[in-house]
Amino acid sequence: MDTETQEMFIAQLRQKVEETFGQEIKTPKDFENLSQAVSDSTKNYISATTFKRMWGYLTEPVTPRKTTLDVLAQYVGYKDWDAFTQKEPDTPSYSSAPPVRKSGLSRVFLIVLLVALVCLIGLLLLRNCRMSNRLTSITDSLETVTNDKYVIRLGQTFSTYDDYLNLFGITPDDRPWAQPLPGHPEICIWGPEFHNAHWHNDGNPDSLMPTITEYWYVEGADPETVRLRNIDHYTYLRYRKELRVTFMKGLRDSTFTFLGLYSMDHQLSDTNRIVWQRVAEECDLTHLDYLEQLRR
Repeated sequence: MDTETQEMFIAQLRQKVEETFGQEIKTPKDFENLSQAVSDSTKNYISATTFKRMWGYLTEPVTPRKTTLDVLAQYVGYKDWDAFTQKEPDTPSYSSAPPVRKSGLSRVFLIVLLVALVCLIGLLLLRNCRMSNRLTSITDSLETVTNDKYVIRLGQTFSTYDDYLNLFGITPDDRPWAQPLPGHPEICIWGPEFHNAHWHNDGNPDSLMPTITEYWYVEGADPETVRLRNIDHYTYLRYRKELRVTFMKGLRDSTFTFLGLYSMDHQLSDTNRIVWQRVAEECDLTHLDYLEQLRR
């Protein structure tokens, strides 16, 4: 199948998905709900981030994997992607209507293909004209590894909380420095401040913080209050097996520096402090499910 024909069928599949879902997909919450609906229906998980790329919501759109297309075809009632492109429904049709003549089908197919091509060119031109400086900076901060793989690497910087939270489909609330990854409550998108006045977040900035030592202490605070606060924090995290995708503020300037993925070092941590150990130096935005495997 040539690229133009595949794009046409993908556009039709998006439309069928929205019809099955019951509404247009526009907001980050819509993508999360769609991910859950597809998982409930097909017993196969597709991340909200993957849907955002298919719908052109994040960075530049990429061609979905065939396994993704197979799951979505099943969601809208087809056996797989091949069946969808051949328009062979999963359940038998009982219509007695006569088959369409090949000449008419070819004519309709050609018209649809031309319309889809014109729309695609128009969308690309419109995207280029309206792309904001902020989106450009985010795209530039990502390294393209293959056609469908984007990776955040150790040392990359972001200007604001929004700049990196948007990559994960997160709309920040009043705690932007600690946001759960949608669908993964024990994976935290963490934005600690270097030498914070309350939690400190100490480490070696020259080595881009291979460990981060976190403990609660406020000058003038009652020692017993400090002791109990740190005990509670240690007790909460000890059995949680939390993974933190870390963007540290103030390491070099007022920007956020990506430091990698961290988990709690149980040998170095105690009721006085938590020591976070870096376990990976990059984060693949198109395969966020692997974070669960790393967390465990």
